[in-house]
Amino acid sequence: MFVLLILCGLSFSVFAQTATLTAPWLLVYDAEGRPRWEIRMEKLVRTKDGWEGEKVSVTLFFQGEPSIFVEAEKLSADPLGRRWSLKEEVSGQGHGFSFTAKEASWTEHLVLLEFSAQREDLTVFAEEAHWELNGLLELFSATASSAQWSLCFSYGQYKDGTLFAQEVEAEGFGLKIQAEYLEFSPDEGRAKFRGVKVVRSS
Repeated sequence: MFVLLILCGLSFSVFAQTATLTAPWLLVYDAEGRPRWEIRMEKLVRTKDGWEGEKVSVTLFFQGEPSIFVEAEKLSADPLGRRWSLKEEVSGQGHGFSFTAKEASWTEHLVLLEFSAQREDLTVFAEEAHWELNGLLELFSATASSAQWSLCFSYGQYKDGTLFAQEVEAEGFGLKIQAEYLEFSPDEGRAKFRGVKVVRSS
């Protein structure tokens, strides 16, 4: 169940929840009454297809706590605010990463196109990324680099400081490796490969 508040300087009460705000704002709650995401913007316009906004900031929540923050120049959303997309200068932070993307959208998770992200021990780029509010980051057609390794892989998952990847090409420590599977902990500099073929060593 979703509860949507569309607030423009008014006070609303929906299912015994009340909020008073002074700027365009969309707020969605989960079934337990906790915020799932909030969208603030400088300008909000109703259209025949839903909503359009400008100068947008989005906060995504996991179990009621802020999880991912995104900013963009443009927003479009369906009439109930359950699905939305962000375009133009998309950037943000989440789970230790700062990131940029060509486009971001929400259905049941955050989808980012041409996703580029950095944290202290890892840089990643993916043609497409899916980000769950609990921190699970899925990477499609991706590359990653750390102080120890440069990686290229068809599919990967990152969570809790570990990258798991499939169909990997890796370079590091004078080696060029092809592997079926990789488990990589960049902060520890530890890489575990399975189904390994060493292409080159120096």
